[in-house]
Amino acid sequence: MSTVLAEHTTAWLLNQEDCDCDDQRFYCSYFISHSSLCLDEAVDDKSYFSNMEQSLLKGLATDQLTEQDRSGIQSLWTQAIKKFTTS
Repeated sequence: MSTVLAEHTTAWLLNQEDCDCDDQRFYCSYFISHSSLCLDEAVDDKSYFSNMEQSLLKGLATDQLTEQDRSGIQSLWTQAIKKFTTS
């Protein structure tokens, strides 16, 4: 099984993190921490994206984040989904 799209997602996040916007860097860092854990456990791209969805939902519900942070992280996730799961 392949995790090529999952690996591309992580590389894309690292690229997105390289910016001058503190908020964007925080969103990417938050996302990257979840992505790294999910990538380690993934057996294929499908399991990676499924685990990411669950991990982010749980994290966004329990971590002490502002609404702006939640929205920014969700927006980044939406961008990743569109970029890497849409043919």
